[in-house]
Amino acid sequence: MNKILMGLAVIFLGGCSQQQSVNSNAALEAKVASLEKTVDDLKPGLGEIMGVIQQHHAKLYYAGTKSNWPLAGYELDEIQESLDDAMKFYPEFKDVKVPLTQLIPTMTKASIAQVRTAIEQKNEKSFVQAFGALSGSCSNCHEAANHPFVKIQAPSEAMFSNQKFAP
Repeated sequence: MNKILMGLAVIFLGGCSQQQSVNSNAALEAKVASLEKTVDDLKPGLGEIMGVIQQHHAKLYYAGTKSNWPLAGYELDEIQESLDDAMKFYPEFKDVKVPLTQLIPTMTKASIAQVRTAIEQKNEKSFVQAFGALSGSCSNCHEAANHPFVKIQAPSEAMFSNQKFAP
């Protein structure tokens, strides 16, 4: 009789343990889903990321044309960091046929390298040419991403008058 009671107790406790495990897993899955939703709600939209890139693009131009090479290098790094964020948060975006994780590097890697070289050489003429190539790369990327109406160029009017760009 004691063996029967012991057997029933083991079966009962085993069942409770499985039920607790199922409840625990369900609670963890619900928590993960909630956290994923929170992250999605907090991440910037691709348009916001691109708007930040546009600001750094303008500041890069001002810094490079004023021969402020440390600032130009900083702004170029900020552009790359923002492009990395775009690829991380939006590896595949809407109706873009090629994933952004492939499109962005394909379209921008060479021109970013050209700008970086001009900055390292502290060569304003090369910088202006490389900056033009980078602007063209951005516009070409937008076109490939079904946003041909977003065309990027060197700033034509003074922006950020609250920042000194000369070294």
